[in-house]
Amino acid sequence: MAGYSFRAFSLFIFVLSVVQPAILAQENYLEGVQQKIKEGNVFVASFDHQFTDGYTKEQSGSSGRVWLSWGQYRIETEGQIIVVDGKTSKVLDTNRNRVIISEYDSEFDDFAPSKILGGLGEEYRVESIKRRAQREEFILMSNDSFSAFETIEITIDKELFPREVKALDMGANLIEMKFSSANYQILDDHFFQLQIPKGAEVIDMRYE
Repeated sequence: MAGYSFRAFSLFIFVLSVVQPAILAQENYLEGVQQKIKEGNVFVASFDHQFTDGYTKEQSGSSGRVWLSWGQYRIETEGQIIVVDGKTSKVLDTNRNRVIISEYDSEFDDFAPSKILGGLGEEYRVESIKRRAQREEFILMSNDSFSAFETIEITIDKELFPREVKALDMGANLIEMKFSSANYQILDDHFFQLQIPKGAEVIDMRYE
């Protein structure tokens, strides 16, 4: 479930970057979120995630907490903590008391925040923007049959907090993620540091 949670979280990061100011004629909530993160703020929120299999219609879910900065992120779910500081990736499996450390290269990560925040060119287009009372809903459509997702929808409130992300991937699987208890915090280095538990098995892939 942690893998799906990471994928859903990355959807939010993706939408922060894919809509460029030139595409939209007027200031909007999405640009406001982008600007806050670019200025050094850290988006922090709890999330509830649901994955619906496009073939079997079976559903699975998870919940956790996320921290997002420019090129750095932290995801905490039950049994797992993922921390990327831009150079290294550290994954703690709390059930096995095991930590895997590896060099982080966004070029080999399709959902990498550092890659996604840099923009994905013309892979997606903004199909529509719906403005409702105190909220804006953005609907993105894929221009490329090899894209990871066919459609993406994100809802942002007037306080510039993303509230919901929905996406349909090319396998007809539906990914839904809702954010709550959201806030922006001043960047603190400890957000993107992993405290390795005493006695934990450490597997360092950087030297293999």
